Amino acid sequence: MKNDKKRMLLAGVLALSVLTGCSSASAASATSSMAASMAAASPAASSEVVSQPETAEGVVLPIAKGSLEEIKTGSYQFAADITSVDAKKHQMTMTVYAYDSYRTEDIDGLEAGEAIRIHPDGAVEAQDLTVESIERNEETGIVSINGGIEQGGVDLWRSNDVYRTVTYDDYPVYYMVGELVLPMDENITLSDSSSGVDAASVETNGTNGVASAVGADLDSWTEYNTTVSTTDGKVSNILRIWVP
Repeated sequence: MKNDKKRMLLAGVLALSVLTGCSSASAASATSSMAASMAAASPAASSEVVSQPETAEGVVLPIAKGSLEEIKTGSYQFAADITSVDAKKHQMTMTVYAYDSYRTEDIDGLEAGEAIRIHPDGAVEAQDLTVESIERNEETGIVSINGGIEQGGVDLWRSNDVYRTVTYDDYPVYYMVGELVLPMDENITLSDSSSGVDAASVETNGTNGVASAVGADLDSWTEYNTTVSTTDGKVSNILRIWVP
């Protein structure tokens, strides 16, 4: 990847740290929190990677993500496409998305001839990519594997304590995990600043209010702008941000 393109990528990724988050009160820690994607989290440690990768001989694996079954009962944060909301039943249907992120030491130690497991172009099934070449840019924090995305390879960007995938549009490379129907917590909160880059966040509380707000604009809650937080298997917070 050319240096000017990498500077553009870095600028966009830095912007993403403001645009993507896990709660309305924690936008500053958004990128590190979302880097763990579906890793189990708690309010005191939402920016920490708490899941560890599996091991495979000669293959760098992504940080382990929570499964759909675990989300049904646990406390998680993840990107989601909300497809329907039932105010009477106090539940939401959503498609859960994740993206590949890696421990810093694994990527820093990655060498040509080894392999890295990825979801290429957002494919549901992961594949092992043999590393033919690897370029590290200390200025931008970007690691380009096999020429990076400009040459059909992979680009990773370092965000605090992890590396994560990055696309031309500066988003992570999302892949679909599956569909879930989850109940809404009676104290659910919604923070919505999607109306513009400088828009103030509109806060909505309670199941009826949140269900009404989400249902009124149902086609606009996507994995690119929506972060769902769950507590003990119930949707406790939804954050929607502006995206260009």
